Amino acid sequence: MADPGFVPGMIGYAIHLALSQVIQCINVAIRCRKELDALKTMLLKIQLMNMEMQSYRKVLNSGRVSTSSDPPLPSAINTWLNELNALLDEASDLAQHCNVQSYWHLFSRYRTSRKVRRLIENVEKHLASTPSVAFLHQLQLHVTNQQLLEQIKVGKHSLNLHTSALAGTFGDLIPSNSSAAPSTKYIEEALIVGQDSSLTRLLQLIDSQQHKIVSRFGLVGKGGAGKTLLLKRLFNSDQVQSLFCNDLMLWLTISQNPSFSTLRNDLVKQIALKVNEILDSRDEDRVKIWLNESMRKQKFALFLDDVWETSAKSLLEELCVPHSALHNSNIIITTSRSKSVLSQLGVPPPSIIQMQDLTEDESWKLFSIHAFPHSDGVLPMSIDQEIARRVCNECGGLPLAIKVVGQAMAGVAQSNEWEFALQRLQNDVTHSLSSKLRLSYDALADLPGYGISLQLCFLCLAAFSEDEVIQAGLAMKYWIGEGLISGPDPVQIGEIYLILLADRCLIEPIHKDHDGKVINFRVHDVLHHFLAHQIAEKEEKCFFQARRDIGEFPAHECEGHIRISLMDNRLTKVPKAFGAPYIRSLLLAGNTSLTEIPKEVIESMTTLRVLDLSRTALQSLPKNVGSLKHLVCLRLCSVPIKKLPYSVGTLRNLQVLDLYQSDITQLPSSISQLTSLKILDVGSCKHLQCMPYGISNLRSLKYLNADGSRNLAWKKCRRGRLSINDLGTLNQLKWLMLSNKGEIVREGMFGTMKQMESLFLDLTDTEKLPNDMTAMSKLRTLWLACPHLIQIEDSFCGFKNMGNIRLFNCGKLKQVPPLQKLENLKHLQIVKCPNIVKFPEEFGKRGGFPKLEVFSVVEAEKLEQLPMVEEGALPLLKILTIMKCEALQRLPQCYWNLKSAEKIRVYGCSKVLHVMAEEEKFIKTQRKVQTITLSSMEIKTLEKRYYDILCRGEHFYYGEFWCSEMFQFLDNINRFWSLYVSK
Repeated sequence: MADPGFVPGMIGYAIHLALSQVIQCINVAIRCRKELDALKTMLLKIQLMNMEMQSYRKVLNSGRVSTSSDPPLPSAINTWLNELNALLDEASDLAQHCNVQSYWHLFSRYRTSRKVRRLIENVEKHLASTPSVAFLHQLQLHVTNQQLLEQIKVGKHSLNLHTSALAGTFGDLIPSNSSAAPSTKYIEEALIVGQDSSLTRLLQLIDSQQHKIVSRFGLVGKGGAGKTLLLKRLFNSDQVQSLFCNDLMLWLTISQNPSFSTLRNDLVKQIALKVNEILDSRDEDRVKIWLNESMRKQKFALFLDDVWETSAKSLLEELCVPHSALHNSNIIITTSRSKSVLSQLGVPPPSIIQMQDLTEDESWKLFSIHAFPHSDGVLPMSIDQEIARRVCNECGGLPLAIKVVGQAMAGVAQSNEWEFALQRLQNDVTHSLSSKLRLSYDALADLPGYGISLQLCFLCLAAFSEDEVIQAGLAMKYWIGEGLISGPDPVQIGEIYLILLADRCLIEPIHKDHDGKVINFRVHDVLHHFLAHQIAEKEEKCFFQARRDIGEFPAHECEGHIRISLMDNRLTKVPKAFGAPYIRSLLLAGNTSLTEIPKEVIESMTTLRVLDLSRTALQSLPKNVGSLKHLVCLRLCSVPIKKLPYSVGTLRNLQVLDLYQSDITQLPSSISQLTSLKILDVGSCKHLQCMPYGISNLRSLKYLNADGSRNLAWKKCRRGRLSINDLGTLNQLKWLMLSNKGEIVREGMFGTMKQMESLFLDLTDTEKLPNDMTAMSKLRTLWLACPHLIQIEDSFCGFKNMGNIRLFNCGKLKQVPPLQKLENLKHLQIVKCPNIVKFPEEFGKRGGFPKLEVFSVVEAEKLEQLPMVEEGALPLLKILTIMKCEALQRLPQCYWNLKSAEKIRVYGCSKVLHVMAEEEKFIKTQRKVQTITLSSMEIKTLEKRYYDILCRGEHFYYGEFWCSEMFQFLDNINRFWSLYVSK
């Protein structure tokens, strides 16, 4: 194998991005053409050399060829590339300056020409300082397989990096239907193999101990053995659900470096939701007392996943589990990789179940599901079965290894590729899991149309802490900042990347929206450790130490790294002496005691692209923040900063500005100069009073959140301030969340927003929606909270792409339009619309709602009846929820006969429940309905701030995130009531 320090993929990819950007700027420059053309010629030569270096890097690191140790590879190559990257940054600045037409005169032209000529001389000297030809020749000496070397030279194993794609063309990044790229079928719930006996044994143990003192049980097994999956199956099993149907069922993922405060807050959320209480989680002492009392009073089942030696001894005490509660009928079930951990938690040996490796037949069954998705798990004729089985056997019966290797081989039909994969796995004499994960990681770079960018996007996930629930929107903001996803709409590319990573079992989606887009996800702790230590730290010059309880900034350890993540630690300051001339990403979010970023540090970070200071105690940003000319992503969520420096306007490359829930009072007028800005979030900025008019000039803006900023006055605009109707100039918007309490939205605002896909409107004074909204033909999600809205015109039923509608708090709305005409509508939620008496009879006609899957009606107090459903209507409805509709007389039996119905849930509807009691025998015969929940318990109205506490957390962009989180919250209410409340 090559020296892992040789030409890290991130450095090489950064060089490629920088070259493409500079060349693009030169192509459109209007000044100093002669000098810039000479510079372009030199840069094109560098680009070819960089591509060749990266091709060698890929092959040498993949293990396709053997390497010798003599002569050694030049370790100075990384420094050389970093210095080259700095020169390219200077070239980019000069090329952009040559595009500025104002303030241009003879002396300015002479000065700029001289700078370009000096830059050319510096690049020439830099190239001469390292004999690149001799270097490439030295690489060839390391490759012993000359036949493969020839293949490299002709580009068969190139890096799949396309200059046009990196220069910003969206089409090149999205594979067409005719692409030869191996696309795998997405499996929502992969077939579970080999766990039934363990599950049965565990259920028997729990059942046999119900009337005994022993109340603790454990699962032990290697990382990737399937412990978490088995624990989830146990949690959802009918037997456990029935034992604790009226009690607390609590789940916590502990991980290697847990934050006990965060774990306690998670417990508070789960218990408070059951008992319908609100508790201020910021009062630590009060939280501990409340938790102790709650678990002392109520029977509970506590599921603790992934417990490590570092936290086992004090875990139950830190979680405030009362000692007396451990001797009642409560149970605690724990998973760990170590029996000693379970012993420390008081699990007796007879109550510990050892997770066994899969048998050869079980392994092959699971492997086939993932490796051969296009043939339903059947081995294609073109693949040698013996070789495929040997590849499977090299996974050692470990489910995680089987899945990731299987997905890495999905779509591979050439026998020689299978032989190579087998050889790579066999070459690992230690038979470690890392070699299997490495095979899957390297396979990401082989996907045509994606190349190394997808691989590096996956690598960036190691910047988060282990077992963290990662919001897809946040991950994509980092990817945009790194330049890994680009083009007119990088978020759309990010959505595709997440689906690909989920397909390959490299991330575990937790929630998805109605279109199957990933909302949030986890990275398996084994994969996370592999990324953070085997790849990021050793090969890619990254220093990722999130949530490691670090109290002092590790300046010495960070030296020389290009990406630093110290999120969720205890840092109080960044030392002035910290210098980072080559750093591209600095993530310090979650250091709640961090009060200052010295201006000296800002000055040193000349190549910085991503800066995240969210959830810190920063009172202000240094005025020289505008010197970060290459900054693409700036996040300042939940910080007490009140004003941004005027110099922010000089950040011409800034694409993401995230100020969600900050104390910002006003935005600088210079924000109008951020011509590259694509994402702006000022949601829940409670002190923000107005928006500068210049925002209407941000023609690249695609995602805007201005919701929840309660003091934001649109109507009382002075000169230079933005009116809500001025937003009509933002004709590239695709996602808009907006609240308005002072100005009526007029005709003409929405008519120009023809790219709009997701629209969330909280319009207090609006009685009628503008007719020009129908021009948004691409609209897929519509969320309306309009308390004075009287009517929705029938013309709004012409959105052909509409998949998600939510009407919330429309108190004066009496009639719902014929929404059954929306042929692609999948989710329909009508919440807090008390004056709706009935729905159109057309709702239940044959052919109505052909794709509707979820229908929820909550707090429609005057609703008297639901439409009768004809055969052929609502053919795909899976979930029906009726909550607090006191006037509703009954739920027609036709709803129980819906062929696709899986869950029918009725809460707080006394008249309906009375009728259903008489029809109980009929209901119980409806075997095809998996879950029937009937509850007449009183459901208190939750305060809005409780919605915020439970649902919103840290805001994120893209698609239907916020709306989907609200739906998930409602679903959580339903789930908890269905678990805890009997009829």
